[in-house]
Amino acid sequence: MSKNLKKLMKDLKPQSAELKRKVKAELWRRNCLEFIEEAINIEDRDAVGLAIPFKLWPAQANVVSTFLTERLTIVLKARQLGLTWLALAYAVWNMVFTSGFSAIALSKREVDAKELVRRVEFILRYLPDWMIREKKNKPRGWKGLLWSSTSLSVTIEHHKQEAAWFQSLTASRDSGRSFTASLVILDEWAFQPFAEDIYTAAYPSINRPDGGQVIGLSTGRRGTFFEKMWNGAVNKENSFVPIFLSWRADPRRNDQWHEKTKTDLPTTFRAEYPETMDDAFTVGEGAFFPQWDPDFHILDEPGWYPPPECQIHCAYDPGYGSRACFKWYAIFPGRPTTIIGYREYYPHQVSDPEQAKTIVEMSKDPHGVPENILSIRADPSAWNKQSGTGQSTAEVFAEHGLTLLRGDNDLSNGWRRLHQWLAIRYDEEGNKLPPLLRFTRGCANTIRTYPACEQSVTNPEDISNKSEHHAQDTDRYLIMGRPEVSDADFIFSGHYRGKYDERVSFDEEDYRDELEDAGDFGELTFYS
Repeated sequence: MSKNLKKLMKDLKPQSAELKRKVKAELWRRNCLEFIEEAINIEDRDAVGLAIPFKLWPAQANVVSTFLTERLTIVLKARQLGLTWLALAYAVWNMVFTSGFSAIALSKREVDAKELVRRVEFILRYLPDWMIREKKNKPRGWKGLLWSSTSLSVTIEHHKQEAAWFQSLTASRDSGRSFTASLVILDEWAFQPFAEDIYTAAYPSINRPDGGQVIGLSTGRRGTFFEKMWNGAVNKENSFVPIFLSWRADPRRNDQWHEKTKTDLPTTFRAEYPETMDDAFTVGEGAFFPQWDPDFHILDEPGWYPPPECQIHCAYDPGYGSRACFKWYAIFPGRPTTIIGYREYYPHQVSDPEQAKTIVEMSKDPHGVPENILSIRADPSAWNKQSGTGQSTAEVFAEHGLTLLRGDNDLSNGWRRLHQWLAIRYDEEGNKLPPLLRFTRGCANTIRTYPACEQSVTNPEDISNKSEHHAQDTDRYLIMGRPEVSDADFIFSGHYRGKYDERVSFDEEDYRDELEDAGDFGELTFYS
């Protein structure tokens, strides 16, 4: 049908201007993308004349397509990608072509709320004058659309039909109880006060059988309701459709631009201009682990498994409602000893017996052979008696063949020691070397939470209670246990999994080559 209309437009004679406009309007009504690209102008303060056509990048066009098909959309984005303009353009399209359409936008402050109205006014002012006019400049006899505005609202009057309107509100505890709307836009959702209260109150008003739409937009911020909803969307625990736009969504940005940005914003570039979803929720200034660098702390080798010369040790941070964390580590021989965390279990609301069963099942090599775990360091709380059963977590685990060793819970020394293991090292020429502690992609929650840990305001030597840090506690217990593979263990030909009656071949030259590739581990003593 749209092709037929376009052909009709082409065939119409020049004097049929009025008919052409009607056909064009119908095309735009049917196609939001065309309307935005052909009719919408946005503000560009670097452009001559200020107003520029809204030519969509591929990533922006994909977002609009999602707006058109999904009721609940949450967008995690880098800075300055035009998503607020895009959501407002989508709202204007609905208001222009649907009488009675109502849109509400919520912002963190009144000045931000007024800015959204100003942008909607800007969009309407630059629409074709044959389509819509500002009410105060209404021509005599005009029967088309009219728009008018106040500091916090915009109204579009449809001739002899219900008006459409846009209202901008400041986020307050009661905001969600004061409206029913066709569309709700939550701008910079992560930075809105009372975000959870507002959404909880507003949800019934948009959860109507005939529909109601929510668009949540924001850059990332740790410990917020937006982060909770984003994680829920990614894990399919709520009905929101997640969209992530990295800094690369703007096709004008290249690697050289990104490197300059890293130089100019050394502590916040990941959060402001993320390349991955994990980057978006990094802390920046106030980070408890400022040395964290994915390029050095993540061993990005799919399917990596400890070679025979390693020992396997584990650590455990008990929990039920607030998560638990159990990790497996490969301890490499050498001076200094190096460690790779290669597997992680991160349960939520799972009982101790079920956790223990799962850990036993997971503790197998790629061939299904049970691993020989030499030690499991655990938080001292694992020895507390549970009120329901009278058993401690340590006792439950022992019943499943998992013997826990009481971990050292000295926070000050523990965090200091963990910082040392995470520190980037340098060779004699000043080249960077991998840290002593690294992780594979099998430790997804570890990788996610390290860059998001914040310093405590009251005690800079500790992690803020607001930060999720079960994985870091687990690493601390391991490090405080001072895991080390001694040179003498090579008597057993590098096989440290508890089967010393079986000799295994061990190529000293190949092993030295591997160590050189990983960094300077000092002098080693080998036994044949």
